[in-house]
Amino acid sequence: MVVIYFLLETARRSPWGRVMTAIRENEKSAMAAGKDIEKFRMEAFVVGCMLMALAGAFIAHYLKFIGPNATDPMTSTFLVWVMLVVGGSANNKGAILGAFLMWTIWSASEILTSRLPDELAIRTAYIRIFLIGLALQIFLQRYPKGIFPEVRPKPERRVNPLSLPRGR
Repeated sequence: MVVIYFLLETARRSPWGRVMTAIRENEKSAMAAGKDIEKFRMEAFVVGCMLMALAGAFIAHYLKFIGPNATDPMTSTFLVWVMLVVGGSANNKGAILGAFLMWTIWSASEILTSRLPDELAIRTAYIRIFLIGLALQIFLQRYPKGIFPEVRPKPERRVNPLSLPRGR
């Protein structure tokens, strides 16, 4: 995860990442600047597919079985979306922190609901979903753009060698 994080951060700060940000913010202005939007979209699609394939390989190794019932739609769609919203969109640190926080809440809610009386055992899944929704509501009220909102990288300042003071 650390290697992928540094690779993604390097890509985000590179000219390629700045073009991707420009396309996300205003596609028409990126096109007017001469960027091939379709090419960059395809590149982003390929990079995303490579990361998903790697994650799929890891989960297949962990589960030791892949089938239609291998994953729960709740944890593979809604919970992942909540993780990204809580952490902050367009921010790799936020995605990692959001995943850690929401998975901790999800796991703690499993421990909490397992201690409920037998009469409520049928409703434990609904209670867990309610707790995740409550956590999402609290985080969105406190941090509307996520815990780590997007911070744009500052362009490197280039020094003109002619403007440097000359030594005597």
